[in-house]
Amino acid sequence: MIYTEDFTLSTLICDEDDRLTLWGLARLFQDVAGDHSDSLGVGFEGLKPQNKAWVLTHVYYNILRLPSAGERLTLKTWPKPDNGLIAPRDYQLIDAEGNICATSASNWVILDTVSRKVCRLRDIIKSFEMEHIDATKYSKLEKIAMPADLNHLKHIDIPYSALDHTRHVNNAEYMKWICDAIPEICKPRSTGRPEIREFEINYLKETKYGDQNTELHHKKVDDDFYFQLLNSNGVSVNAKVLLSH
Repeated sequence: MIYTEDFTLSTLICDEDDRLTLWGLARLFQDVAGDHSDSLGVGFEGLKPQNKAWVLTHVYYNILRLPSAGERLTLKTWPKPDNGLIAPRDYQLIDAEGNICATSASNWVILDTVSRKVCRLRDIIKSFEMEHIDATKYSKLEKIAMPADLNHLKHIDIPYSALDHTRHVNNAEYMKWICDAIPEICKPRSTGRPEIREFEINYLKETKYGDQNTELHHKKVDDDFYFQLLNSNGVSVNAKVLLSH
């Protein structure tokens, strides 16, 4: 069951050079997943009366080319077989010539928005057609192996605008914070700098508005960057950024 949407890339999610931002890519994939879930009757509005919501727990992005504002693009997404609790979903972003610009693999769970506990999928949704297609090099996402002794990078003040309808920080905001912390590698190749080619994030604990103890830590290992976001409840996010060489 492959779901497809065509659209024109807006400047609203592009950078100063009119290229799609990484957090904009995350938004696109998040939105198309929501649209597909809506079409199946298990989107936000379908789950809201049951006090349930989809929550992203792990995502990997492989970036081949970040397209420019005004380009006509196609988004494709499909669910893969689940294990009863975790629902995998893959994505492709394709340009007008049929070239793949970016791919992604992700894991989702259904959260009880009252108890904040993960629900068994079959207790909430019926089974629907799955695809045995891997959009990325991963058929299954594994935990990020983090290095020891990360260094404090910056304190994060949580803006109210970072929250989504689950009342916690939206997944794309973490990518924005990380990119803001290393803007030099988000510049185009013409600058002579290496570009981000892979971006992987484990979402472990919620970050909420008003948390005064949110800090971003990092460590550079060779040409790769590791990031960890901590809040009052411990480690919230682990992330790995791989650069082109």
